[in-house]
Amino acid sequence: MVINGVTVKHYAYCPQIVRLEALGFRERVTEAMLEGQAVEKDKEVGFLLTKYKEVIKKPVYRWRGLIGSPDYVLHAYNYYTPLDVKSGSYPSLDHKYQVLFYAYIMDRLGMEVKEAVLYYVGAKRLVRLKYGSGEREFVRELVRKVRAAMEGDER
Repeated sequence: MVINGVTVKHYAYCPQIVRLEALGFRERVTEAMLEGQAVEKDKEVGFLLTKYKEVIKKPVYRWRGLIGSPDYVLHAYNYYTPLDVKSGSYPSLDHKYQVLFYAYIMDRLGMEVKEAVLYYVGAKRLVRLKYGSGEREFVRELVRKVRAAMEGDER
């Protein structure tokens, strides 16, 4: 079973969504989703992108059945930072889980990751999340729980 960033985001919102998707049901497209797709991300975060050695746009990272594709990866001289741009105005748990999941995959692939970042277009707000051994363990356990939910095992 493949787990991606959206699966993790859905799990944070409600674990039963993950089980329903594993059974073949698909989420309906909402107005908020369409709004998020319409955001001109490069324009919104341009102020931030110029501060880094390299900016990787919409990379796809794979590690042992996990797939992650943050909006951007910011490369400073000695570390990488996943950045996800959200159309809303405030941080939510599902967004935090999602961007930490991206950091975890990057970390497992041998990339040095110190933080994960969310940018909220509606509030023009940058939220930085530390990424270290505690967050690594948290995401490892989160992935285990997502797999269990996909299989219908709610332990």
